[in-house]
Amino acid sequence: MSRCRGRSAEFEYANVPGGQWRTKLDAAAALCAGCPFRPQCAADALRYHALGMVWAGVPIPPDHDNKHTARARLMLIEIALYGGVQHLDLSEYDGDLDG
Repeated sequence: MSRCRGRSAEFEYANVPGGQWRTKLDAAAALCAGCPFRPQCAADALRYHALGMVWAGVPIPPDHDNKHTARARLMLIEIALYGGVQHLDLSEYDGDLDG
């Protein structure tokens, strides 16, 4: 069973520590570190068009038009396909990690 089961409040985007997306990303990664269900969790987040929660260690903003939502989706694809974000070069993404 995953560690997040039954702890949804901790995994709500608004409750993840940090004001900027990069800080939330680091905190979200720590929440899900070592979880063996991350690839399936990422696939589920993509399937259900998840918003406003942490899925597979990725904070997904609560709205579709947030500049970090697209980045979060790219990260989820990487996790679903490869189990982590080692192939994705985020430096080429249009936009910075903060904000």
